[in-house]
Amino acid sequence: MSILYAILISLAACSAAAALEGSCAGKNVRSYFAKLRFPPYSAPLWVWYIIGGLYYLLFFFLIYRILRHDGDTVLRNTALIFILFMMVANGLWNYVFFRSRNLRLSFISSSLAPIFDIALFVLLVQLDRLGTLAIVPYLLYRVYALWWGYNLWKF
Repeated sequence: MSILYAILISLAACSAAAALEGSCAGKNVRSYFAKLRFPPYSAPLWVWYIIGGLYYLLFFFLIYRILRHDGDTVLRNTALIFILFMMVANGLWNYVFFRSRNLRLSFISSSLAPIFDIALFVLLVQLDRLGTLAIVPYLLYRVYALWWGYNLWKF
């Protein structure tokens, strides 16, 4: 695939996922966040916005790298499907967290995400070394996010 098409498709996928996330979160993100009782070492809302930006930057990069990959099309397509599923699930999670305000369900659904994270990591190991290295900080962040979600639910 050409560089331009890979960039445009990656940008379109991330834009659509961000639009879904924003739509699912709704308009009362700030006010809801202000009402929560946070566990120790919680990031303020502005840091979560940065994390979200880095998330989309990472997934843009991964989609781009995978689209430019010339090797095994089954692995490539499987990785793309995993990424798209993960991005949609992330967007829908915002509905559970911000609109439904169901901290228990948001934690349970977040607990399932590492299955897909690890599967994507395994696919990337086989497809793209740079993509594999790029996802490592995200996997480390997931450990914090799970800890945070559990403690937010229990506080």
